[in-house]
Amino acid sequence: MPRVAAVTAVLQWVNGHPTLTGRGRPLDRGAFRELPRSPAPGCYLVLYRLDGADALTAEEPADEARIGGLVCGPDDEATERAATAYANAVAALTGTPTAMGDVATCLVTDDIVGPQLVDNRAGTRGEHAYQVDATFFLVPLIPGV
Repeated sequence: MPRVAAVTAVLQWVNGHPTLTGRGRPLDRGAFRELPRSPAPGCYLVLYRLDGADALTAEEPADEARIGGLVCGPDDEATERAATAYANAVAALTGTPTAMGDVATCLVTDDIVGPQLVDNRAGTRGEHAYQVDATFFLVPLIPGV
C-alpha cells in the first residue's frame, strides 16, 4: 500500500473544517506542522506523524497513520475546549469516507487518546497545551479517478 502524506491530509482537513478553525471557532488560529513564530492570540493545533503501518480494511488497503496533535492556547479553559472540539471532530470520522483536502480519503479513525494535559508551565512561551492522538485510516486520492 502506498503511504499517504498523512500530516498534509489532516492539516488540510482541519484547516477546512467548518466548525474547528477560523475566527470565533475553537482553533481560531488553525493547524500547523510546527509551532508558529507569531505570538498572536488564540488556540492552534500542531500536527505530526508518530508512525504508520499497512492496514487491510473492508474497503481497500489503507495507510494506518498515527497522528499526534498538540493543541496550544493562551489559557487552560480555551485550550481544553479547543482540544475537546478537535478530538470530537476526529471521533466523528466513523466510517463514512471523508475527503482530507486534495491528498487522501479518510475511511475511519480509531484509538483516539486525549485530550490530555501537557504540563507546559515551565515553557518560555507561556502557553497551555493538551495532547490528542488518533489513528487515521487513509487511502490516497488518485487524480482523475
